[in-house]
Amino acid sequence: MSKEKIRVGLHLTEEESENLKHYAAVCGLSVSEFMRRLCMGKPPQSKPLKEFWKLLNTLYEVHIVVE
Repeated sequence: MSKEKIRVGLHLTEEESENLKHYAAVCGLSVSEFMRRLCMGKPPQSKPLKEFWKLLNTLYEVHIVVE
């Protein structure tokens, strides 16, 4: 199977287009990458909030101190 990229056109309403851009941004992906993942059967997942990473780092620090 060729790895050559093929341009695909898609007709969306303005609302659908905005939703697509929003969902791609929530996942930290471009619209193209978001659509590629959907086509490959790999549903994109939203990026964790910055607070998640702060909390995770705090848990790591507590774990290191306890050991």
